[in-house]
Amino acid sequence: MEQIILAVLIIALGIYCFKFYPFEKGNVMNLVISATFIIVTLVCKRFLTIMIPLFGAESLKIGLEYLPLMIAGFFLTPSYAFVVGLCCDLVGLILVPTGFPFFGFTLVMILVCVIPSLVKEYAKHLSEKMIQCTVIALIIALALGASLYIYQLESLKISETIHILTSIEKITLISICLILAIAFIVIIMILKKKINIEEAKEFSLWILGVTLVEVICTLCLTPLWLDMMYKIPFIVSLCIRIIKCCFVIPLEIFIGYTLMKILKRVFIR
Repeated sequence: MEQIILAVLIIALGIYCFKFYPFEKGNVMNLVISATFIIVTLVCKRFLTIMIPLFGAESLKIGLEYLPLMIAGFFLTPSYAFVVGLCCDLVGLILVPTGFPFFGFTLVMILVCVIPSLVKEYAKHLSEKMIQCTVIALIIALALGASLYIYQLESLKISETIHILTSIEKITLISICLILAIAFIVIIMILKKKINIEEAKEFSLWILGVTLVEVICTLCLTPLWLDMMYKIPFIVSLCIRIIKCCFVIPLEIFIGYTLMKILKRVFIR
């Protein structure tokens, strides 16, 4: 039943993307960009993933496989982004078979690419100030939410080991969340003064897209699918992913935006 509901959601999202953002006829560049990012995503997923020890066990998986998909979504319209996300999931299953595919993870791959594209489309007519305020509010909400969640945790299950969180560990993790949030806001304010309005708006949109992807896909949907498939409690999976996001979001924001500026010179002239 879950598979049917997820398949319907994927089809509905595809219909929405293709109805309101159809393919541009004769636009070869979009096809080139799509094919390039599919290949890059598969390479990143296969080779650019490391496990970092967390509380004595290698349990924190840090990878940048989402980054090419988000950049692709930022360059492409939602219909192309939908195809890129779907192809990455299908080709990945062909290269590394894992049994019958679970459509929840297919939906996640599609959303990772489609969300930045939709953010860019919906924000075309918004002012830079409004986007910036939205980004700052989202960053503050995410940092406070993560801090409150970590504060109320008593223990953390890593693989088969249960680690009791000490007050010092809690304070350290909460401090990381709050410091990163403050750093993001300060950087946004500094950039606003040093770059033109269009670049500041683009950077704010990129931060918004990355943050929404991580909140929706990493913190909400993936733990839900793991709970449905493998009976891993949602709360247990969520804790590790909150800590992961503290490391991954800054990397995706700054590496991604730097790569976008470089790729703009290649794809857009």
